[in-house]
Amino acid sequence: MYNVQLKESFRFHKSSTAYNRAWLPLAATILIIGIALSVTSSLWNNLWYSSNPSAQAAAASLPRINAPFFPNAVHFNRTAIFWFGAISSSTTYTDVRLGYSSRELYIDLRIVDRYLWYDPNKNAPNLNSGDNASIYLSTSNATNTQLDAHSYQFQTAVNGYKQSPTYQHAYTGQGTTWTAAKIPFTTNYGWRGQGFNGVREDAGWSMTYHIPFSSLKLSTPAQGTVWKLGVRIHNRDDAANTRIPDTWWPQAAASTNPSSWGQLHFGVPAYQAPKAGTTTMHTVRNRLNNQVVTDGMVGGALGCGSFLGGKANRWKLEGSQSYPGAIHVNIMNESDISDWDCFSKFYITFPLSALPKGKSMINAKITLYEYANAGVQGQPNPSCIQVGMVNQDWKPATLTWNSAPLLQENLNNILVPTKSKPVIPWPGLAITWDVSRAVAQAYAAGQPLRLVFYDTDNQYNSGKYFTSSSVADWDATGRPTLKVTLGG
Repeated sequence: MYNVQLKESFRFHKSSTAYNRAWLPLAATILIIGIALSVTSSLWNNLWYSSNPSAQAAAASLPRINAPFFPNAVHFNRTAIFWFGAISSSTTYTDVRLGYSSRELYIDLRIVDRYLWYDPNKNAPNLNSGDNASIYLSTSNATNTQLDAHSYQFQTAVNGYKQSPTYQHAYTGQGTTWTAAKIPFTTNYGWRGQGFNGVREDAGWSMTYHIPFSSLKLSTPAQGTVWKLGVRIHNRDDAANTRIPDTWWPQAAASTNPSSWGQLHFGVPAYQAPKAGTTTMHTVRNRLNNQVVTDGMVGGALGCGSFLGGKANRWKLEGSQSYPGAIHVNIMNESDISDWDCFSKFYITFPLSALPKGKSMINAKITLYEYANAGVQGQPNPSCIQVGMVNQDWKPATLTWNSAPLLQENLNNILVPTKSKPVIPWPGLAITWDVSRAVAQAYAAGQPLRLVFYDTDNQYNSGKYFTSSSVADWDATGRPTLKVTLGG
């Protein structure tokens, strides 16, 4: 495999390392279940501005991304992350990392794509004759169904072997029309694979957008500001340019309808707990007091998909692989898109039906127990793991990378360290996330708590291994645990 580096965060390594990760004897037991997290529209109406109740209901179903703020430069591995698309020979899957600084909006796309195509006319390329991406922004949160002066499109395309500035265009909108405009923005482009415009197999490409607020004639948005955001990926896979439907986030988005785009919220909101006198803590854990907690992993599991039968099968099988009943799970990501078969997410659903009704929600925390990690034990190689909400149910036997629910809203992320010693006592290292906002919404709606964990790492061998809810009773305390404090 030939690997060309055009982006700083892509790094070279021997191709074999993509399939040789830190295996543990327990890895043979991998299997899982899955999850999701539901958000009722009535609970979200107070989070979005709209002019009428029907518009509020429509807005409430849209995904919302809370962009973390960085005073200076945005850190790639501390951003918020969301995703869309599917992995197969003829489709694309995209991880989107997002954050903002006092100067710019930062959006990074990592696209899994088996065949890379571009227009070789460097002087005046037709961006739509090859693989390309568009970022859609509305700096207004109004529920407009047509474009206006607040609407922008930033389109970039695969460049071939060397990045060229002619492969990016900006547009402003009016009504149902996009018009080319001179709006300064920059991109960094990279790719991984064997080449372009042929049948040689590739792995994917990346595009990082730096959109200055000054280019939009705006100052830094205040925390709490809400814009609209859409992302479109256009895929080409053959010489005939056979039509492949574009892949969108949100899935039902349309290029000239800002009301169909997702919510971009500046800043990560904190939960504001109500005042309470007497409080009680309640523990939710699988098999504790007959409770049933469901969880599952999707992706490459603990071995970068090598158990699927080799590299050739990853395009056919990994997107549809499920792991019902697995007792150990992996959470992993990295910047090198050629290692996409190592990426893994973790879904979990906690029932809240045993909690007493009519109480105030003070705080809630979820603890996962890390028993091992990829890479060298004890070295400073932490993972920034994000927890977020999903709003769909799922079944363990059919939870896969391609079928798993998409992120509805990110909550927060924390740095998870490597295991400090080769052997640590069970249940392992306790890692805890605050999920108070998610529990408050689910509890008020009478719904279970549905969460997903993923990370934003850039380094190799970054997987963190946790015990699932399916582990036997000998390690009952190592099962994922939710602790909820309620007020009187």
